[in-house]
Amino acid sequence: MTKKILLTVAAIITVILLCIGGFYLKVALSGPIGQGQGEINKNQASNWTAKQAEFERLYESIQTQDRRLNNAADVLAKSPGDKTYQQTYSGIQSGCEGLVGDYNSLSNEFMAADFKDSRLPYKIDTTDPAFDCKEDTK
Repeated sequence: MTKKILLTVAAIITVILLCIGGFYLKVALSGPIGQGQGEINKNQASNWTAKQAEFERLYESIQTQDRRLNNAADVLAKSPGDKTYQQTYSGIQSGCEGLVGDYNSLSNEFMAADFKDSRLPYKIDTTDPAFDCKEDTK
């Protein structure tokens, strides 16, 4: 009977040690496993096609907002005291600057940076009149 008790206690201790060992092994390997899973997620077709589309959308949206800003500046110049036109101009400018920030931020993201079309710039150059979020000077 004593032998059965010793075997049972030994079996329980073995199970406990295996559980603890498994936990510590999982902790020890979590870094490499996490990095590997990150690469797998990054390279999934659904991710890279979505990121390519997002870069394209942001790039075109910045140019569109910059053109809208020129139109808003023309309207504001005709009625400089109009609060609605002033607010419209400010809103378009703020939206444009936000899009530039989004594009430049996305350029640094692990899940996105590698999937920008090669014809698109790494970051938006805000000294370029098409992307400066300022009205064109005439």
